[in-house]
Amino acid sequence: MNGLRVVVVCLFLACVASVSPASAVAPGWSALPVPAAAVSPVTVSDLAARGSGEAWATGYEHAGDGLRPMLYRWDGVEWSRDTSFPGAGELGWLGKVQFVGKEVWIFHNRGGEGEILRRSAGGWSAVPLPQTLWTYQDFAAVPGAAWVVGEDDSGLKVLHYDGSGWTTQSAPDGVHYVMGINARAADDAWAWGDSSTGTSVLRWDGKVWRDAKVALPANSNVHTVLLERAGRVTVGGSQYGDDGGRTYLMAWNGRAWRTSFPPLGDTYTEAMVRGPDGALWLPVRSDRAFQSKYARLEGRRTTFSYGPERTNAIDVKPRELARAGSSLLAFGTVEIYGSKPNLMSERLGG
Repeated sequence: MNGLRVVVVCLFLACVASVSPASAVAPGWSALPVPAAAVSPVTVSDLAARGSGEAWATGYEHAGDGLRPMLYRWDGVEWSRDTSFPGAGELGWLGKVQFVGKEVWIFHNRGGEGEILRRSAGGWSAVPLPQTLWTYQDFAAVPGAAWVVGEDDSGLKVLHYDGSGWTTQSAPDGVHYVMGINARAADDAWAWGDSSTGTSVLRWDGKVWRDAKVALPANSNVHTVLLERAGRVTVGGSQYGDDGGRTYLMAWNGRAWRTSFPPLGDTYTEAMVRGPDGALWLPVRSDRAFQSKYARLEGRRTTFSYGPERTNAIDVKPRELARAGSSLLAFGTVEIYGSKPNLMSERLGG
């Protein structure tokens, strides 16, 4: 018996010795203080990071007279509120954040009028949209191009900015509504929405929008299209059946699509990002009222991790994720007993 115990101990020590220092002490999630919003409750719209020393989080506060835009900046050390942009004190909301060259571009609904906020070394400026839409659904920008998709009284609108002016682009026949848009270059943009044949994925090639011919799972929708370098594309959404919904992912490697159904239930995949470790990360509904929960997907393996405990919390929602250098940043809201949702932020690694 003692000999067997010695063998087991030796095997354990050998396994420990074979583990690299980086994997032996895996970094965990930590809480990052966020200055309280002027008005509560708040809604988080988007989070984007450019390296470890710059990130922006957008959203809006629910004031008594309507929505008020909300903008926070991460400088690598702490979060701070930014109120220096045009229209910061007016009704409206802030949406998606994009990095275009050395600038930061943010979609701004300014009292119903749409515009793009641009922050350069000289400060903030605004690019107004050519027309007012009923709905501003999404926004994407890259060097040399930007798009705003939405709807007015005549139906679907795809507005395109080429750096000097706006034009209206035509969607393929049968497309009724565009839910989201993402772009990798001025001649490589992807969108998804409702069409006469169901949910469709569209692609812009620099000249025209076409059906991308993505064979989505039956009875499904699309939450996001993640565009990455080397032509890699990941589509995330939900498929619905008699037993409810389940999350699916479709990955394009430049030659073919591969569909998988990770064990995520019916998770909304809009906040999915490629982490610094090469895996896909996204926030999921937590089974612990006082902690956030994140899923990590690498190949066929799905693992989960939890954020730090939030004292007296009843609901922790990390709505957005972003890669920030060698770490991940999460931004969202936490609800405490007897109070309205407050802002929260967490970081993995760093």
